Amino acid sequence: MTKIFPSVRTHLFVSALALVVLAGSLQGQENPDAEPIAGTSDPAVQPVLGTGNFARSPFRVSVSVREGYDDNVNTTSINPTGSFFTDGRVDFDYKFGNARTQLALRAFGGLTYYYTNTLGQDYDITSGFSLTVSHQATPRLGLAASVYLAYQSQPDFNSGFGINRRSGNYFYTANKFSVSYQWAPKFSTVTSYTLGALYYDDSSIALYEDRLIHTFGNEFRFLVLPTTSLVAEYRYQIIDFDTDPRDSVSHFFLGGLDHSFNPRFNISVRGGVEFREFEDFGERTSPYAEATLNYALSERSTLSWNNRYGLDQPDVPGAASRHSFRTGLRLNYAFTPRFSSIVSIYYQHDDNEGLITPTTFFPSFTEDSLDLTIGLRYEINRTFAALAGYSHTEIFSDIPLREYSRNRYYLGLSATF
Repeated sequence: MTKIFPSVRTHLFVSALALVVLAGSLQGQENPDAEPIAGTSDPAVQPVLGTGNFARSPFRVSVSVREGYDDNVNTTSINPTGSFFTDGRVDFDYKFGNARTQLALRAFGGLTYYYTNTLGQDYDITSGFSLTVSHQATPRLGLAASVYLAYQSQPDFNSGFGINRRSGNYFYTANKFSVSYQWAPKFSTVTSYTLGALYYDDSSIALYEDRLIHTFGNEFRFLVLPTTSLVAEYRYQIIDFDTDPRDSVSHFFLGGLDHSFNPRFNISVRGGVEFREFEDFGERTSPYAEATLNYALSERSTLSWNNRYGLDQPDVPGAASRHSFRTGLRLNYAFTPRFSSIVSIYYQHDDNEGLITPTTFFPSFTEDSLDLTIGLRYEINRTFAALAGYSHTEIFSDIPLREYSRNRYYLGLSATF
């Protein structure tokens, strides 16, 4: 079967045009008597939308300094190097909300300097920008966008996107734009476009990592109970590598439900099948599943749990594809009005395919990643807070040279204005 992989510019233009046309056509059909629809349900890039009005001052600036120790800066099992480090960071937050529009913006930048010589650069960069916005254009028509961009050095176990070890600086982005429309009191649709991108500064890594991912989706939502919606969903995904010959297209056929047990507790579940066709490596068929749980324990304490299983892009040269199971648990817990904590645990299991050709042999192998982070914060007064934290990362692999263990500790101080 001959497959034509369109250019990136063509996909971006077509997707933008489709959303604009759809939004315009739907707005002309709005009915003021219909109920508004909730936002998107994709846990990977779901906009974090507030309710009601925000605090009187929408701006917040936070400056923090941390001193710590990293016992394996180079993330390797061969002669690991430990080093003390100094970390400085600035965060800027802006929030706005009214009855129809919610907006949250964050920009951040930081630098970590290691005092002991390392194999690569002796500093880490952490910088990024995030934006979530939703607007109820009419009682039937809703618009939402979630934008995230980051330029950083450390691996990101939350997204599972990129290499699971320190490999130089890289750029990562995940963006989702959606249009929701209430066609009838119990039937609505959500049409979305998601753009993901990954680019490494190191040219030797960029050869097999750099890529763009375009995902077009449409949800058909049926309200069967006041707190439960059944969902049928189709997604079309294009993966476009800059250099590596692993370009592919995928078709997802999914079903599931969104259910709210009460105003503080909700779940979202999707399951189905993915059909993926590679440009050079044939076809794959795989089950696909994702699930999200959100629970507000109290006004200042929340719990979220995300899970995903399906085909993924391997982060090693030579492997055509892999099956991955990824789960992540994040808890924000306030012990007292002044003393709070953040605990996150991320686990990922990968089954990497092998590759055998007349000139190449790459064995299949499995790998497990575990990342645990604990952060503590004590507010000294309305401006200053004391910080402490610990993180542990462990990689288990069938290839011993890919394994490593890492621990990081820090104490710090922050000022918020």
